[in-house]
Amino acid sequence: MQEIDQNVTIKMKGKPIGGWLWVIMVILLGSAIQLIISILTTLNEFLADDWQMFFQTNDNLLKIRIYIYAYLIISMLIGLGILVWSLIIFFQKKKKFPTVFIGLLGYFILTEVLRIYFLDYYANLTDQDASNIESSLAKTGIMAIITGLYLNKGRRPIQTFVR
Repeated sequence: MQEIDQNVTIKMKGKPIGGWLWVIMVILLGSAIQLIISILTTLNEFLADDWQMFFQTNDNLLKIRIYIYAYLIISMLIGLGILVWSLIIFFQKKKKFPTVFIGLLGYFILTEVLRIYFLDYYANLTDQDASNIESSLAKTGIMAIITGLYLNKGRRPIQTFVR
């Protein structure tokens, strides 16, 4: 009788977070810290630009650079918002966490592609070498495939995210 009650309780509350789900939680927390540092760094560079020249100049390069900074900051803030939402859903063990997490990774892939495109475009305008543009596109793509399969097919996530 008590075993049946325990099984019903597990089905209603879900299993506790454990196994490889801890790795996903650490990845989420590390990504949040990395995004906050990136936002602060980019914001610092953005504010260091000469704003008086921006409003008085006809120089398109300066305007393009500022627009790229604005894109980077806005996309990182949106990503941070989705990431915080993912963490909340993760700890509440909501059933929609796997979908939201895969959506978050898809958003990061899209913003990374656009970031590479914009920085390459700016580098070509200024005759700079674009080969040193750092990209985390492959890492995010591989992580999306592995975690997507695990979250959708793994026994532990299916038993954990039940609410």
